[in-house]
Amino acid sequence: MSHRNPFDVISSTVDLDDSAEHGDAQCFMVSALARVIECLPLIAQSSVLVAKRYFEGAATDSEALAARAMLWEAIRGRDMSDDPDVLRIRATICALHGMDAEAPCDKLTYFLTFWERSGLSMIELAGAMFDTYGVVYHDA
Repeated sequence: MSHRNPFDVISSTVDLDDSAEHGDAQCFMVSALARVIECLPLIAQSSVLVAKRYFEGAATDSEALAARAMLWEAIRGRDMSDDPDVLRIRATICALHGMDAEAPCDKLTYFLTFWERSGLSMIELAGAMFDTYGVVYHDA
């Protein structure tokens, strides 16, 4: 396990296979994105707000699905690109997926990969990790 790898830090703290952890994983992703919302493409910014409302129970399944569909449409044909905006949109898509669709460890792996590769702030990610999981993360 590497303490430089955010996934390792989270997975050493909680059992991501436990369905009770699904909500925390979702909360973590939404919280992290909300911390860097101004760094996201406009379509992702509005989708983060939908994800936040959805997590709080204020948005419907159909609103979350519509936001996710708009994000996929925005990167159509470029979804495998290393362009930072595409990667940031992909991270936002992760936050809009229900945790029952995939194991939380897979969802978090994708989210963290897109986050890091897009150049989003690791300091803000560490803050979200602390707020959600109570763990301290240092990337250096």
